[in-house]
Amino acid sequence: MGRTATVANQGGFDGLIIRGKVVHGSLTDPIDDGAVVVKDDRIAWVGSWGDLPEDYSNGNFDMDQGPGRTILPGLIDGHVHISFGEAQSEEELALYTPVEYRSIKAMWNARKVLRAGVTSTFDAASTFNIAVAVRDAIRSGLFEGPRMTVCGRQLTTHQGLEDAFPSWMEFPPGQAGVLVRSQDEILEAVRLQVKDGVDVIKVSGSSDSAVFNEPIEGSAFRPEEFQLIADEVHRLDRKCAVHARSRDSVLRSAKAGFDWIMHASYIDDEGIDACLQNNVAITPALTLLANMIESAKDEVGASALDVFKSEIDAAADGLSRAHKAGVPIIAGSESGWSLVPFGHWHAKEMEIFVDLLGLSPLEAIHTATAGAARTQARLSDEIGVLEAGRLADLIVIDGDPLKDIKVLQQKSRFHMVMQGGRQVDLTTPIPEPPRWPYEKHRLYLPGNFVYNENLGGGETVVPG
Repeated sequence: MGRTATVANQGGFDGLIIRGKVVHGSLTDPIDDGAVVVKDDRIAWVGSWGDLPEDYSNGNFDMDQGPGRTILPGLIDGHVHISFGEAQSEEELALYTPVEYRSIKAMWNARKVLRAGVTSTFDAASTFNIAVAVRDAIRSGLFEGPRMTVCGRQLTTHQGLEDAFPSWMEFPPGQAGVLVRSQDEILEAVRLQVKDGVDVIKVSGSSDSAVFNEPIEGSAFRPEEFQLIADEVHRLDRKCAVHARSRDSVLRSAKAGFDWIMHASYIDDEGIDACLQNNVAITPALTLLANMIESAKDEVGASALDVFKSEIDAAADGLSRAHKAGVPIIAGSESGWSLVPFGHWHAKEMEIFVDLLGLSPLEAIHTATAGAARTQARLSDEIGVLEAGRLADLIVIDGDPLKDIKVLQQKSRFHMVMQGGRQVDLTTPIPEPPRWPYEKHRLYLPGNFVYNENLGGGETVVPG
């Protein structure tokens, strides 16, 4: 998929001047009438329109301006699963779709993510080693997509997220996890993934209500095992992140010095203190839970919905206190499941942060820009902030997200998406491919076909 030329090569201009309200991505005050100058793949200058240097105002620079526009850094989605293929269940994820087609489809879906204004992502667990391949294909210029920092398969135990199948089954090779049963296996899994090119080691530190439909307690690893993982990962100059919803898993991984925690729904004051002491950030990824509740309505049992709602309520309480205490918060959508398809929900987390956690719109934008840059391994100082010298990853929105954070979810408001000085094609359609039989499990009927005497025939009854 070819890319357009950098702005320096478009129409013979030396660069591009973009005028509008500037939201830096940091927590500094926005510039109501500002400008960003892009030259080659970098930001050359940022400031007030009235202070624009003559070298740019009188030089050979193209101009992009319009009323009511806001310029922001390209969004960084801190929780994506590019290899998941928008699976509808754990079974589809682990058992269906051959690795070859998964890889091609992942590359196709990466374009949707970029078009949503997400110029960088953190891939928080991969089936096989697909995320590494997609990352490298984008880096090499073979295909268009967001910059990616990636995990491999997450390390788990029988009490972790990915061991969701009957014990008499072999652990599925297509699952986004690797089962570790001893400290030796933990070390081997970490070292093998580093050899295979991952940026971050992901650990499944707790179970998950989306899989087990019950309250979450305990943790999947002992404290000394969390510590072993963190020490080995950092020794090998990598970062470590953990799926941790329960109180115990949050506390133990934070004390071990994991770089960031995903979810932390049941964090308590002790966990908050541990995060502060060890500079541990949190990626709540509440969008998945919110979409579960909104989409389910009457289609799942009341008890399951109650579990999801209970977790949202607990997260709103604990995470709002964590934010007020100073724990860094990162926005992440968990895109990749059918509940969070690619290209649709990458900015919803910011709305949730404003509505549920009490963040201001400026703080919420920070969680998806400068605040999320810490997930980007060796790119963290190059992206996330509109600042001279950084990569020209930015978006231009028709509207003001500081007044209405929801505008970042509206594709029609995206005037421009730029990555490394290249304007992303936002108009050429990206067709939705069909779902082939080998991508999904097959239901004969969503219930039991029983005889009804009153009807004098059969009817389908879905068990409650």
